[in-house]
Amino acid sequence: MDIQRVESRIEELFDLTPDPGGAKRLAYSPDEAQAMRLVAGWIEEAGLSARLDGFGNLWGLPLGEGPFVTSGSHVDTVPNGGRHDGALGTVLALEAVEALDGPFGVLVCAGEEAPRFGAGTLGSRQLVGKLTDEDLAKMRDAGGVSALDVRAEFLESLRDVPQLEDHDPILRVAAHVEIHIEQRRELKDRGASVGIATAVAGPARYRLSFSGATGHSGETRMQERRDALCAGAEAILLVERLARDAASTVATVGTVNVEPNSLTAIPGRVELGLDVRSTDLEERDALMTDIARSGGKKAHERGVEFRSRKLSVSQPTLMDGGLVEFSERVALREHVPITRCVSYAGHDAQHLASRVPAILMFAASANGVSHAPEEDVERRDIEKSLKLLVALMPELAYRRGEA
Repeated sequence: MDIQRVESRIEELFDLTPDPGGAKRLAYSPDEAQAMRLVAGWIEEAGLSARLDGFGNLWGLPLGEGPFVTSGSHVDTVPNGGRHDGALGTVLALEAVEALDGPFGVLVCAGEEAPRFGAGTLGSRQLVGKLTDEDLAKMRDAGGVSALDVRAEFLESLRDVPQLEDHDPILRVAAHVEIHIEQRRELKDRGASVGIATAVAGPARYRLSFSGATGHSGETRMQERRDALCAGAEAILLVERLARDAASTVATVGTVNVEPNSLTAIPGRVELGLDVRSTDLEERDALMTDIARSGGKKAHERGVEFRSRKLSVSQPTLMDGGLVEFSERVALREHVPITRCVSYAGHDAQHLASRVPAILMFAASANGVSHAPEEDVERRDIEKSLKLLVALMPELAYRRGEA
């Protein structure tokens, strides 16, 4: 196993499509296609056959027609993203299969990040049947182009990579392991190099609307104002306070739209975008009930109308407890410090888990930074993650009767 090659490949991907200070490879973009083509070459160098499925996912197939164990992550990024998010798991998968001989392959899922279309894990969700062409047609980027159309462009741009003939390729996958950079600083504090996810939180997104009255910022007396932004500000602080008191829930107001958005006008209408993530559905629902009740009361006191609209909701994913324990035993044998954790960010492995035995692991973050150029993983923790992956994949193949 060559850690220098791992680090070199991560840097090559990072430098491929630079954003100021970081990398930018949006979902189904020419930049993501460029990264997929680079990885396809590495797949062939590893002795596997690079194939692209109809959803844009890149496969590294071993010899033979039987089932195989896969590992991999993604290669798209958020704007001004870091070098390790997605790339680390992809490159570690390549290094692992090069070190192994047998039914082992690579799966790099397309369109994992959400910024372009407001929804992520596009390739993996299509692969397991959770997302249809009709769903993609309804997703639009900032330019109004549908995800379905850009997927077609993406596939056309990668026509030099052979198309996978298998209609349902996941049927051949005996098990899947995804390694991802940790997206907060917790594992280091626990003395672990690797975290294994027991659950992935389910996100719910809401639009909170406040309708007051626009007025002149100088001529409207303070007692007469129906300021929608002030009501919205109270709701933002309410969200923060309630989430801080919750045990298994986080909540973020990430977007604010103000009308008329003028320095000399009292805001008459405000819309907030709220993201609530939890592994506890009862707690998540109770938090939203409190937001609606208390937020509505505060708005009413200001003479402002309040409405809450649910945009989307996903259930939490419980990862296979037997596989978690199995992975811990392998880690103990290999002297890899490991701890259980929960992921509040979505990942491809959680969707693949609906069709195949899947494991989601995290390489310890050096500084807790995620989705930014400063994200980092220490070499020691990369080595420990790779060591565990190389030990775990054959055990999974044997466990599934494929080796």
